[in-house]
Amino acid sequence: MQFDPKEPILGIGVAAKKLGVSPELLRLYEKEGLVITYKTKSGHRLYSEKDLEWIECFRRQITDNKMNIAGIRMLLALMPCWKLKSKCTSRDCKNCQAYKNSNVVCWTIDDQGSKICQEDSCRDCLVYENACTAGKLEKSYIVIEDDEKN
Repeated sequence: MQFDPKEPILGIGVAAKKLGVSPELLRLYEKEGLVITYKTKSGHRLYSEKDLEWIECFRRQITDNKMNIAGIRMLLALMPCWKLKSKCTSRDCKNCQAYKNSNVVCWTIDDQGSKICQEDSCRDCLVYENACTAGKLEKSYIVIEDDEKN
């Protein structure tokens, strides 16, 4: 049986064990805006394989490159979601809190202002899904933009 890597099926205890960290650390990452945890109606946190891959990615930045959580958050805030989504107009950007405030991770903003972001789930957003491969995002944006011109 094969599972969708985006499907949140792992409880916090199992996720923590697979990552070699404590559940408390996973809660801290969520509180700090580094990961968007899926929560059931009863409030239980669930993680997908993609979530674990993302957590491993920024943990490598913390351990290998000696970055702290604030540094990771700042890098994420610099990702130009308004550019990468390719649906955002200049009017959307004018109302977008992430566009106006480049030191805040877009998925941590309660009132993003953009209708596009309000319609999308942050867990399913192109920017969040591909945060671990940020270097490839700009290339995919260029491909999307070139396709639209043709």
